[in-house]
Amino acid sequence: MKCLEFFKKILTKKEGKEQRVVNSLEDLNISEREDFVKQMKLGPGLSDNLQKITDIFGNSFDLNIRKIKIGTQQIDAALVFLVGVSDPVAVEKILRDLQISLLELQLNDEADLLIETITRQALNNKTVVVSAQFSEILKKTTTGSAALFIEGYSRAIICETRGYETRNIQEPEAEISIRGPRDGFVENVFTNSSLLRQRIRIPHLWLQKFEMGSLTKINVAIAYIKGLASEELIDEVKSRIERIDVDSILESGYIQEYISDEAMSVFPLIKRTERPDKVVFGLLEGKVAILTGGTPFVLILPATFEDFLKAPDDYYETFPIGSFIRLLRYIAYPISIFLPGIYVGIIEFHPELIPIDLLLRIAATREGVPFPVIVEAFLMAFLFEVLREAGIRLPKAIGSAISIVGALILGEAAIDAGLASPPMIVIVALTAIASFTTPDFAFGIAARILRFVFLFLGGSIGLFGIQFGILILLIHLCALRSFGQPYFQPFGPLVLQDMKDSIARFPWWSLIFRSKLVGGREPQRQKKGQKPRPPVKRKGE
Repeated sequence: MKCLEFFKKILTKKEGKEQRVVNSLEDLNISEREDFVKQMKLGPGLSDNLQKITDIFGNSFDLNIRKIKIGTQQIDAALVFLVGVSDPVAVEKILRDLQISLLELQLNDEADLLIETITRQALNNKTVVVSAQFSEILKKTTTGSAALFIEGYSRAIICETRGYETRNIQEPEAEISIRGPRDGFVENVFTNSSLLRQRIRIPHLWLQKFEMGSLTKINVAIAYIKGLASEELIDEVKSRIERIDVDSILESGYIQEYISDEAMSVFPLIKRTERPDKVVFGLLEGKVAILTGGTPFVLILPATFEDFLKAPDDYYETFPIGSFIRLLRYIAYPISIFLPGIYVGIIEFHPELIPIDLLLRIAATREGVPFPVIVEAFLMAFLFEVLREAGIRLPKAIGSAISIVGALILGEAAIDAGLASPPMIVIVALTAIASFTTPDFAFGIAARILRFVFLFLGGSIGLFGIQFGILILLIHLCALRSFGQPYFQPFGPLVLQDMKDSIARFPWWSLIFRSKLVGGREPQRQKKGQKPRPPVKRKGE
């Protein structure tokens, strides 16, 4: 091919004295193939154009080339598409329309008039794009479009025939809600955007699409409510996404790691969810969502510490019930971090804090245990984490059974073998149960990691180590930022207005204002004076 000969000269100049032998496309590296495709243009010969397509796609089994004849002149043409990516019904309809609608039509020899006639007569109900660039044609083809090549014309007509196979919308298994919607995101960006549109039915919900990954070309979209989300936040999200230059994006976790403010913190700085109602709630607060193709997990930013301890049930139940279950989580989360360390610290360094009867019972149960308390605690906590991970990775039918039975058998066997004492098993079990109350998986992992840190501090220098660790942890939380917003708000800095929806959830009619630091552009959420009251009886009634 002439284009390949021209590309050889460019490579020779780049390589200098170390001249490479390039005889075909197969000898080019992936970056060189990308550059080569960008320089390719269509020619008037149909067979040459189809050969270029075949050379670029190789022997891919899903490449389909349907040759047809159109018009009274029986002009040779070909429709190129990928099976499985394009909708077969849409492709067959295009083929039928081209051959039937143009059967008795005399096509003009002038390229512009011919293409206009085809699009007007046969493809008038399709979204079409005319292009002479191979790079654009290949990009559209790999995302579900079909390209029509015509003999004697150096342009192609690209028709929208996207028809991906997608998973049915169903309830997310990792984010169960007792009361509320049962639908969840899927792996298709357009389906996910429609789930948002169904809930926010205003034109001010803006979705801007990006294409990421030089090899994967994954669709990524940011969603926000124009006029509610801060323009500085929107610009910052766009700039961070546009800075990403990588060959592949397979999941939203890739993007999350690239755009987080602090990469080394154990706490997640961006919230992920499969639930559309969570995303909608964030958008209505003035936040931004990132939708990624190929994954049902949507990112919400900025995120705060309290966001990870909230669940949809907090808002769907009445405020006493919602406040109570949220308060339980705020109590359980510190227990899942500090309880083993506090127990070890008291036993090792501060036994005087324990009533004498209880201390004697604990000492009696530890007779025969060959390890110090800290080693015993590390061993039991580690084994429980192994069991939990095994339960997650095993098939669902047997995973939960093995994790529960394994924990029971292992705990009983450890006591009988003298490797652990019953109080330690109780402490580890209470810690595990407390950790299960965390609604967010990533946030729960942060607690599991910190548990070992505080276990070491408690076993090293007792409660003074726990106090030192808590101080460092609070400093770290107050220093963290999520897209410039304080991560530990409304506790640090203290924002009294936002305390109405933090540890406890106040009634809906009292939540008049949005979050002060995020939703400041349109602070008022609802009108005042909506508190329900019993009817007032008038005199004489």
